[in-house]
Amino acid sequence: MRGDQLTRQWRIVTLLSGRVGRSLDQLKAELGVTKRTIQRDIGVLETAGFPVMSESRDGTVHWRLLDSTKPSAELSFTLAKLMALYFSRDLLRVLHGSPLQDALDSALQKIGARLPAAGHDLLRRLKEQTAVSVSGWKDYSKSSTTIDTLNRAIRHRLTVRITHKPLKAPDARMRTVDPYRLWYAGGGLYLVAYDHAKTSIRTFAVERIIDINATNQRFTVRDDFDFEAFQRTAFSVQGGEPQLVRILFSPDQAPYVMERHWHESQKFIQQDDGGVIMELQVGNLWEVKRWLIGWGADAEIVSPTVLRTDMKAAAMRIIDKYYKD
Repeated sequence: MRGDQLTRQWRIVTLLSGRVGRSLDQLKAELGVTKRTIQRDIGVLETAGFPVMSESRDGTVHWRLLDSTKPSAELSFTLAKLMALYFSRDLLRVLHGSPLQDALDSALQKIGARLPAAGHDLLRRLKEQTAVSVSGWKDYSKSSTTIDTLNRAIRHRLTVRITHKPLKAPDARMRTVDPYRLWYAGGGLYLVAYDHAKTSIRTFAVERIIDINATNQRFTVRDDFDFEAFQRTAFSVQGGEPQLVRILFSPDQAPYVMERHWHESQKFIQQDDGGVIMELQVGNLWEVKRWLIGWGADAEIVSPTVLRTDMKAAAMRIIDKYYKD
């Protein structure tokens, strides 16, 4: 099939990149096709303009892409790696409107300008058989100044004063914070910072920062701050003291739940009826509740009791919405 051929040719470009290259026997073992098919694919790549060369080593012919396929001496990427980066443009749409996106677009445009015509053609054909969809992302076109200021403050460890409008609060709030990290998670960009008033690590949605000013006051990152540990306690973006959550999923949804990675701490306990109990260690129960609402009756909170009670109240509010007429 044409799709299989395109995928195989992409793999050949990847395997032949670098100084070592591959012999026909090696390509046959790695691709699972005949030597004749491989020779035909290499011929197609050569015809398309890929600079494939062959050389004899100990009586065996090896193929590889010429080093000249590296677009620039200052870039230590092979052609295949540069093509892969350029192909990933759609995955980066989630940063639309941010300075990060502008910088990435500029870098990818430079990569695209240096790719040979044959590389562009192969990527175009691959794109025709592979689609990328990203939903729920945010527009950061109005947050450019905020992100620039935060990047500088994080780099130089400068305390900042922000005006932040929490989603559920009626008014914006002034905060003095030490910015530790910009964190892309859950379809959005967040600031992880030490809040002077709360004397704790807090997470702020970047698009809800409506004003920001960097001070001349330098800060030192707290000795007890461990971003990786903080990240592990967050189900989405809110970290905290881990607490055990147990959720029973129905037999219908259990296979779907188990085939995905939801959180670093997840564990599954199979049930006799085909259902499964998922165990999590997370720091924010509200994020778990919001996620579970989408599962409806196929998910039941076993513990903790406070989350089960909160979900019951949420379910009653949903019922009231639909049965109030």
